[in-house]
Amino acid sequence: MPPYPQAIARLLSLADFERRSRADQPPDWHLKRVQRLMQLLDNPHLAKPVVHVAGSKGKGSTSAFIASALTANGYRTGHYTSPHLHRFTERIAVDGKPIAEPHFARLVDQLWQCVETIEAQGDIGTVSVFELLTAMAFIHFRDDADVDISVIEVGLGGRLDATNVVKPVVSVITPISLDHVAVLGDTIAAIAAEKAGIVKPGVPVVMSKQVPDAAAVIARRAHETGSNLHHADNARFDTPLPMLGGHQTDNARTAIATLQVLHDSGFPMNREAIDRGLAQTKWPCRTELVSTKSDVPVMLDGAHNDASAAALAATIAEHPKLKSRRIVLVLGATAGHDVQAVMRELIAVNPTHLIATSSRHPKSLPANLVYDAAIATGISSSTSRPTVASAIEEAEQFVRNGNADMIVATGSLFVAAEAREHILGIMPELYDDIPSGYMHPYQASSTQHLVN
Repeated sequence: MPPYPQAIARLLSLADFERRSRADQPPDWHLKRVQRLMQLLDNPHLAKPVVHVAGSKGKGSTSAFIASALTANGYRTGHYTSPHLHRFTERIAVDGKPIAEPHFARLVDQLWQCVETIEAQGDIGTVSVFELLTAMAFIHFRDDADVDISVIEVGLGGRLDATNVVKPVVSVITPISLDHVAVLGDTIAAIAAEKAGIVKPGVPVVMSKQVPDAAAVIARRAHETGSNLHHADNARFDTPLPMLGGHQTDNARTAIATLQVLHDSGFPMNREAIDRGLAQTKWPCRTELVSTKSDVPVMLDGAHNDASAAALAATIAEHPKLKSRRIVLVLGATAGHDVQAVMRELIAVNPTHLIATSSRHPKSLPANLVYDAAIATGISSSTSRPTVASAIEEAEQFVRNGNADMIVATGSLFVAAEAREHILGIMPELYDDIPSGYMHPYQASSTQHLVN
């Protein structure tokens, strides 16, 4: 097997809670493994300045805006994000370019001895996929790319996320909404407490526009840690953006506020370069407009909860060239998200039809369950297709027959990504999910759950 596919197979032999949940492998959330991994690697997470970004929605777009603006200002900029759309290499990028496959494979090989060492020690379990990827990013940014600064996006939550070993120059918290409630808590305040766990003593924090319950929790955490709190909605902004929607304007304001804090912290910024960086940001499947070979317009968006679906609906309703379009929805969902809440928000765009579907992701809801949710929500003009590709083809036929003018593929970032692959002819990575378990759960009760 060539080195890169071999590296992916090796990586996915570890516990992968993004792609699958195992009854015999409950997630054991704590920072002990990643801290030990960092020690074995001579603490690469402390070698370079870091911007740390958490939030329920907008954290990916905000991180991309910040990274692009830093690059435009002449800084060699690392960017670590998740999940990927088409290939694992997208997660680790420098100046907007994903890590090369040979470098990715070499990093897996280089770090594997540390993985084996931690497993052999037997007291805190085996390094997970996300933990290893996080370590690979830090090593790449320190040793291979020698970046000036990196933008590190939280994977899930914040307080006990593997990225939370960093000591950032600035912490950023984008809008918080109900999401991953089984893991993070079932109230805005509980989720905000997890996200605010990235705030470090004395480190400034930039806060996006928040609902009151979230804002109160973040402000209290900033006060407790002696961290200066900066409100992003005070940032001046008038630059045209490559991504549609008022929510992207809010994300750009958060990026600008963050860049101002960096400027004040010893990273000089030029406003023209910031504006250029924002305008050049590339962040696919976030209110992204593409066209099929037959020129049918398609909007791709990863809206997966009620807040992000409401933002998508508002983007369509407010855009002069989109608000009069008759829309056919291609919609799928991932287990753990409230698909009916997403549908209730998208009813606002008056879809002429909904095609329920399922992505390849192992946690994707079956298409028939998404269809049942559509009927329960009151979207009676609905059908079901087992794959995203077949759903897009049916939707395209729906448009050609004169029953709609535009397709919107959403409900999950994985649905949007597969639609993008089908429309643009992108060859994705395909993974064989490992049926057996590898991870030995760490048993310390004080760290078994994100919400204590």
